Amino acid sequence: MNVAVILAAGRGERYGGSLPKQFVDVLGRPVLAYTLEAFQRCPEVDAIEVVCQPEHAARVRAIARESSVDKLRWIAPGGASCPLSICNGFYALREELSDGDIVLLHMGVSPLVTRVDIARALRVCGDRGCCFTMHPVNVCLARKGGADWAGEDAPKEDFIELNTPWAFRYGAVYGLYRSLEARGRALGPSDYTLGLWLADGRRAWYAPGDPRGRLKITTAHDRDLFEGYLLLQRSKEGREV
Repeated sequence: MNVAVILAAGRGERYGGSLPKQFVDVLGRPVLAYTLEAFQRCPEVDAIEVVCQPEHAARVRAIARESSVDKLRWIAPGGASCPLSICNGFYALREELSDGDIVLLHMGVSPLVTRVDIARALRVCGDRGCCFTMHPVNVCLARKGGADWAGEDAPKEDFIELNTPWAFRYGAVYGLYRSLEARGRALGPSDYTLGLWLADGRRAWYAPGDPRGRLKITTAHDRDLFEGYLLLQRSKEGREV
């Protein structure tokens, strides 16, 4: 089974406003609806779990219902940080999945994920045990020398940008989190799965991603960019805007 775990537990402090950014409307529909639909349309995805704060569980179910997302099967409680929400999402599936099943981790505020990227992540994970979506670095980089000056050039060819979807064999990623728990290793606010995976001595395989997948709605400006993209697409297709 291939299960998409969609993170929608953020509280939206950086975005501002009365609603977390995953529930903000864009052209009359919440951001999360667009993300869920991307996985609903992908035939390689068998089921969806959403991780959200408990007070938003009914809202998530309503969004799925209104968007005809019938692959939504589970809602797991979000944690006090993104790494804790990820861990909660994996743990909640323990009685539902086998070790060989694949979980796809994706951000609910990244609505432009493509079917090709989803299918590719699943395929590479099936072959190698994990997959991270990759984008080349297209900007100039430098290492900080101080609070307001650059110390040295950092060649962009030496770096890549890793994005979601991330894909893992369920048994491997669940075992990673259980081993941390057994050692009394608490998850900090920066303990994302990639860093934990690498720190455990595992190789992180990656596959190239569509540039559209870079869009993550963190600020009101990002929301405007997403709306502009949708309007442009509708204009190209000759639909009403």
